[in-house]
Amino acid sequence: MPTPRNPEDDFLDDPAKDDEADEEEEVVAGGRCPICEMLAGECDHLVASIDLTYAEFVAGAIFAQERVILDLLERLVASEPDALKAAGAGPVLEQAATLIRGEMDEGATAGDAVSIHYPQVMAALSYILQEEEDVTVTGTDAASDDDSSVVNFWAQEPEWIVERVIERFQGLVEEIDEENDRRGVG
Repeated sequence: MPTPRNPEDDFLDDPAKDDEADEEEEVVAGGRCPICEMLAGECDHLVASIDLTYAEFVAGAIFAQERVILDLLERLVASEPDALKAAGAGPVLEQAATLIRGEMDEGATAGDAVSIHYPQVMAALSYILQEEEDVTVTGTDAASDDDSSVVNFWAQEPEWIVERVIERFQGLVEEIDEENDRRGVG
């Protein structure tokens, strides 16, 4: 038998407070766009929202190319750190590759080694996005009941930024593959 409803319960709920709480949660989850001042998700300027604590994409234009970017990034960080250095990949990718190569030297497969250091791989991607000249970075402070750290990347043309990152990664992979072919390394 259903529990009878107390009509006074309706007076305890304040819809205005619920709306404020919802907006606060949205701001914490994605923040406001520094370009148009709208909440994240209401505009088209979000390149990527990356949760660094859980090493995952939360939102943004990057979702459309997520698999391509991650595949290229995983190939790069599974490369020899010296090859990355010679290709001009930068210290953040070299550092991730050093960690992953260390795991591989101890017997881990490339996939397992990348999985072990996936937070460092996502942090490297975050750093690379921060280097993009047309990108504005905002951080979202974790709420007291949330232990997550989210970084947001904004641009006038987010799809263009994603394509530029893909082109950069493809160029690095091609350069490393060519160098490995010249040296006879597989």
